[in-house]
Amino acid sequence: MLFTIIIPTHDRPFLLQRTLASLAAQTFTDFTTIVVSDSDKYVAPYQALQSLPGPYLYLLRNNTPGPATSRNLGIKLTDADYALFLDDDDTLEPTHLEAIAAAINNRTDKAKSIFYCDFNIIEEDRSFTPPKFLNQRPISIPNLSRENIFVQNNIPNSCLIYPRSILQSAQFDTSLILFEDWDYLLGCLKKAALVYLPISSVNIHKSYLAGEQNIRRGNVNNELLIPTTHEIYRRHRSLNETSRQQRIKRFEDLGIQLSTDQF
Repeated sequence: MLFTIIIPTHDRPFLLQRTLASLAAQTFTDFTTIVVSDSDKYVAPYQALQSLPGPYLYLLRNNTPGPATSRNLGIKLTDADYALFLDDDDTLEPTHLEAIAAAINNRTDKAKSIFYCDFNIIEEDRSFTPPKFLNQRPISIPNLSRENIFVQNNIPNSCLIYPRSILQSAQFDTSLILFEDWDYLLGCLKKAALVYLPISSVNIHKSYLAGEQNIRRGNVNNELLIPTTHEIYRRHRSLNETSRQQRIKRFEDLGIQLSTDQF
């Protein structure tokens, strides 16, 4: 079983090096790493790349910045059985790929399933180099269904494992500022089941503190949360009446009344 790890990156060389170090430490080594940078402001971390156990590609593109375009490029270049999108500030525990491979290997539904796993939230202060650890908490999400994801996406992108045939059946929308990963997942789920793996070895690093080093797209685009959610609902119709009502209630809880035929 072969994996491809696709990492979009933008001007975060020290965080990227940490991510690559977590891949270099993997006990399962049958994987290829594709790093796609949309900025040429710094020299590629070749030492970290060369420490990877498998082959790698480091691609520099000069068109519109954004992770969607970078991920789409990675998708085109993937020829492995499965692919993972790993954010350039997230990390994997050393046994992650080994555990994923073992869990998937004997399943009969693996060609038509998108797999997901649990994760750890690690809060940090990025005004320090390396970032200063603040706290950690495990998050378990064992009972999510396709129906749940059509209402709200609670699965970090780094926790999803796509079979190649499903991966290459959709593209990330480069026009979306937020939730392009949710939009992509919904497009893929129209062709695949969602299967939980009881594995908790993905670390989602977050920083909520003030300061330029701590900025994430989700921190500075709050005004887009509601309209983008509405656009996602418009694009991907409810699976059934239950999910439609849940969508309506979600907006009602925010004090927003919308026509029910929009969902």
